[in-house]
Order: sequence, then structure tokens, then C-alpha cells
Amino acid sequence: MSSLLIAAHGTRSPPGQERIQRLVAAVARARPAVSVAVGFLDVQLPSLADALSSAEPDVVIVPALLSTGYHVVRDIPDVAGGRRDVRVARHLGPDPLVVAALADRLAGRADRPVALVAAPSSDPAAETEARAAASLLTESLDRAVETVILASDAAIDPASDVAAYLLAEGTFYTRASTLAARPIAAPLADHPAIVELVWLRYDQVLAVVQ
Repeated sequence: MSSLLIAAHGTRSPPGQERIQRLVAAVARARPAVSVAVGFLDVQLPSLADALSSAEPDVVIVPALLSTGYHVVRDIPDVAGGRRDVRVARHLGPDPLVVAALADRLAGRADRPVALVAAPSSDPAAETEARAAASLLTESLDRAVETVILASDAAIDPASDVAAYLLAEGTFYTRASTLAARPIAAPLADHPAIVELVWLRYDQVLAVVQ
């Protein structure tokens, strides 16, 4: 049976580190028969490369990343190194399960607009994906949803409730909290829908070769 290696970004925020560990623990509990590990792309250890070197043969890497970008396009494939026993799943967003987690995390009144805050990226496709998630969230909530990319010039409408298109606490969650007039929704990593989505991505990879 293929093992699962979660590729997480990494953060210096202790609450963010704890949230990712809760994700990993919940994923492992969901399927005890599958070996589950985590490797980090930045800041934290073990690095993804070190975690992969310690993993059992026949590994599926699932990027615990909401959007595409350098880590998805370059870093993770480079670590996988074209090995035939290592397969890489799609990153997590946008997806109806992510939207379900966003909607569940969001507090506030149904008559308020929503600001969906997302991390910036050098890859334009990441912003496109965040806007696609906002469109799905609009349909789910039947509320106006604006995408706010958390660049240095970002601003959040003070009339809005704020949903975090972020997996864990860190630099961008702190920035959003500073900009928002109201408390913002919690990050998504340890939501049950994200746990389900990690396994869905794993299963999708295995289904291709069956």
C-alpha cells in the first residue's frame, strides 16, 4: 500500500505549527493502515527531501497547499526527482471541500459581504485559483465575496466578514488580522473537510494507475 507524505509549507508561528500537526494527526487517524508523514518546504524540519528519504517505498506526496505557485510547480517535483516510486498529487484548492471548510469557519451575519483573504504569489495562476474559490464561496453562501490578496497594499472592507483562504497561522494570517475590522475566521488545515480532501487527492493518484 502506498504511503502518504504531506508536503506542508512550514511556518514560524507556534499556533500554525500546531494546526498543521493536528492535520497530520487527523489524516493518520482516518486511515490507520496507511503510513502518514509530513515534510516541510520552508522554515520547519524535516524538510520534504529528508522526509522522502525516510519514507517507505511507493509514496504519494500530497501538497498541503491551497494554490499553485513555485512550491507546486518546481520545489515538490524537484524533490520527487522523477522517481518511479514517488507520485505527486494535485494541490488542495480550489475545491468544493475547501469551500465547505471556508463556509463552516465563517462567522458573522448573512447580510454582510465577505472578504476572502489569500496569500500572494509570483505565479498569476495562484490569484486566479483564489478568485475561483471566492466564486464557489459566493454560490455556497449566497453572499458577495471579494478576493483580497494579502500584498503590501492590501485593504479589507471594514463592513466585511473575513474568511481565511489560508491553511495555518503565519505571516499572512497575522497581516489579515491586522487589516480586518472584525475577527477573522480560523485557518483551514485541521478542518475535517481538509482531512477528507487530503485523502481524496491521494486516492485520485492511485486511481490513475489502477
